[in-house]
Amino acid sequence: MINSSNRKFCLLLLIFIITLGSCNFIKPILIKNNKKDVRKEKRTEKKIERKENRIEKKQDKIEGLKNNLAKNDSVPIIKKDSLVIRSLDTAYAYAMLQTKRINYITYQCRAKMHFESAKEKQNFSINFRIRKDSIIWASINAPIIGEIVRAVITPDSIKAIERVNKKSYLYSYRDIQKLINIEVDFNTLQELIIGNAIAIEGSFTDIKELGALSNIVIKGKDYTNQLTYTKADSTLKQLQLQTSRPASSSSLLIALNQYGLVDNRLFPAQRQYNILDIKGALQLDMEINKAEFDKEVDYPFLIPKSYKLQE
Repeated sequence: MINSSNRKFCLLLLIFIITLGSCNFIKPILIKNNKKDVRKEKRTEKKIERKENRIEKKQDKIEGLKNNLAKNDSVPIIKKDSLVIRSLDTAYAYAMLQTKRINYITYQCRAKMHFESAKEKQNFSINFRIRKDSIIWASINAPIIGEIVRAVITPDSIKAIERVNKKSYLYSYRDIQKLINIEVDFNTLQELIIGNAIAIEGSFTDIKELGALSNIVIKGKDYTNQLTYTKADSTLKQLQLQTSRPASSSSLLIALNQYGLVDNRLFPAQRQYNILDIKGALQLDMEINKAEFDKEVDYPFLIPKSYKLQE
């Protein structure tokens, strides 16, 4: 029999998966504040401050190169956000972003997961099925017990059933936003599940090569996103998304590893997702056992009559 803590975990896990689909990480809901958390909060604030200082130094360095770049008339210059980036570098960055982007019609996978927060450590498995821009189907399974939660996420709503207690849930995106205090983005969520880069609509502010890696920094309205690619095959190695708001700062760090060919696509079988803000940290490790693209996929979801709809 699964206990109340695990039941709560399963529902919070579903919310955590949805949380990954947002660029606005501001209030993780799993962590309560106590003396230990206060100390952790102070350490985290110092880390954020040091990171902000590094970003400022990097921007100052770019500004220092501005005049030197402007003297070279042989290469066109593009001005963005008061920074100067060579147009050839910008073209290179766009190419890097698109070259190994995973394109698909349908996608399905099975994966082992490890979830960890200040209060929880859980191992489980998950099945994803996606039709691009249409539906995300997820089934969360616990060892021995079997399926605990099944969910269907569309651009309009989120539906879920909890097997053990025979409960059902129906949320609009407005409901989810009130529940977890973030904006939920269906498109970003599906890109994260596939393994594509997110938050790439801003302006390029830094492009550099460091050994076997290429770093591209993109600045949006309230975020800075650093993408690290492997030059040899143009695969995305790491994404570090830092939000900056007057009230709070937070970050999403994603590491993607063990690339291999799946249906003629270079695909990362191992991922790690980390969310951090002054309240604490959440970590989700994902090891994909099997993945398929563009196969016939169904999305079975039925709410039994005996299940009670939760308000």
